[in-house]
Amino acid sequence: MAIAAGVDLCRHGRSATRYKEYLFVWLAGFIGCLIGGANDLITSSISPDYFSLGKGLPGGAALKLRAAIYGIQEGLSAGIISGAVCVYASRGKTAVPPLCFGRMLRLLWLPAGGAVAGAVLLPLIASRFDPMRLAAKLDGIIAAGPIVQFRRVWWIHTGLYSGLAAGLLALVVLVLKLRRAAPATADGA
Repeated sequence: MAIAAGVDLCRHGRSATRYKEYLFVWLAGFIGCLIGGANDLITSSISPDYFSLGKGLPGGAALKLRAAIYGIQEGLSAGIISGAVCVYASRGKTAVPPLCFGRMLRLLWLPAGGAVAGAVLLPLIASRFDPMRLAAKLDGIIAAGPIVQFRRVWWIHTGLYSGLAAGLLALVVLVLKLRRAAPATADGA
């Protein structure tokens, strides 16, 4: 990214935008790190078995730290992908003018908020359901109480990714509407 941004800066001078796009993608990745790390730190205290059995992390005293690091890594990936989708939707080469970076930054709350809302709401709505038959699969491996906690964490993670996808879809739809409605604007941050 640094090389491509440098080449773009050399070729286009002050009108170069690639470095802003890459900074935006990395900022979205950083937000993903925060959400993923916090989510896995919290959920590893609810169900350590989810991370040791479900994610293959070694158990023990440092499980919460390993889970947080795992969440940071996964959150970085999700954030970077989300940021890249946002950049593509808001800056893609079409006849419609691109959205300015300041506006794009203000819209990042949609996927981030969707992820958090999904992680909170989906377990409240769907925690009684077991579509993956986790209880039956885990019976005999872990006790009944930890199975309930395992399923709760599974729903939290399912909600996190579902909410991220819904928020990202809402962001893309909104960005496309804003681009069509906006007159040609300067590319300010």
